[in-house]
Amino acid sequence: MLLPPPAPAVEAAVATGFVPALDTEYRYHIEQERDEAGTIRRYATDRTVRFRRTPDGLVAQLTIDSVAGGLSDGPGAMFERAFATLKGRPIVYRLSDRGEVTGVVDRETVWTALIDAVAAQDGGDAAKKAMLQRLTAPLRAMPERQQVAMLGSMLTTLLAPDVVRRGVVAQHDIRQRATPPFDGGSEVTGTERIHAQGNALVEEQRLSGDVVASGGRASGRRTSTITRRVDATTGMILTQQTTVRIDSDNATSIATTRITQRPL
Repeated sequence: MLLPPPAPAVEAAVATGFVPALDTEYRYHIEQERDEAGTIRRYATDRTVRFRRTPDGLVAQLTIDSVAGGLSDGPGAMFERAFATLKGRPIVYRLSDRGEVTGVVDRETVWTALIDAVAAQDGGDAAKKAMLQRLTAPLRAMPERQQVAMLGSMLTTLLAPDVVRRGVVAQHDIRQRATPPFDGGSEVTGTERIHAQGNALVEEQRLSGDVVASGGRASGRRTSTITRRVDATTGMILTQQTTVRIDSDNATSIATTRITQRPL
């Protein structure tokens, strides 16, 4: 018996992994919790994304709707506060048909506003002002490609077209290079699988490996689990939970991130 041809949206999703609904709001809630030796910090943010077609291609407009809490100390906290100053300011991204960020509209203006927000946190202290100038000088000179990647991460963390392109995958062993701040030469190994769940694809990864310090010595053990539920038609994340545990000689830290697409 001949089967009817797949719907255009399904065909496009298989080909590119990415067919978001146009002129429709996608609302996301992201919450993070970090437990470091019993000290718990929390951070939460809400973002709204809308996609549209222009004569030049696909674009996405992202707006940070709310920011609360913080995870970091020192420079990390400064960057958290700087990103919070972008709240309510739409950021427009140029995208490929595969969901890759290829550019940011008015990138120079957005980037300068972000770095200025870091530099402005001197509190009138001359020594701190000098320190912030040293910190931000290389950021102002950062190549365009890296600026786009950093600004684009606010959007790409909500997309998973790669999962849709791969489809259902049986459990298999994987090996990955550890990502910062676990990048002193370490690798993590584990398992991965992708299975269907209704209209979603669910990716599951379990990884572990040594945390290698810059000198090449193992300074602890890292284990992580990642579960992503992805809309198999659009390539948008429905839910995601990532847990990373670091065990060292004298402390344990656990970081958990949850992403949820909220109904309109």
